[in-house]
Amino acid sequence: MSFTAEDVRTIAFSNAPIGRRGYAKHEVDDFVQRIAKTLSNEDDLTAAEVHHVQFGRPQIGKRGYDERQVDDFLDQVEETLVSRSGVQPHRVPAARESSPVIEHAQDR
Repeated sequence: MSFTAEDVRTIAFSNAPIGRRGYAKHEVDDFVQRIAKTLSNEDDLTAAEVHHVQFGRPQIGKRGYDERQVDDFLDQVEETLVSRSGVQPHRVPAARESSPVIEHAQDR
């Protein structure tokens, strides 16, 4: 799915499940605003920055955003930014899937 700035501005995340603290809401909200600005050509956030972003935890006793929802959203944003850039992302070589060690282990 390719996002527009308006899609990003209206995104909403659920609270983290009970027993999990999740991501600090204000940090996620600030980063989402940067994403929206980037998609509006008002900022220059890169796919690499989206890939490597880390969020803190909310204060003890508070629940932040559900990490899985935020991570899934960021994966999709990363894909959107990669496709906008026209640069092909680095892919893991297929050789790992067909190495002699793996084939030998499968023969057992």
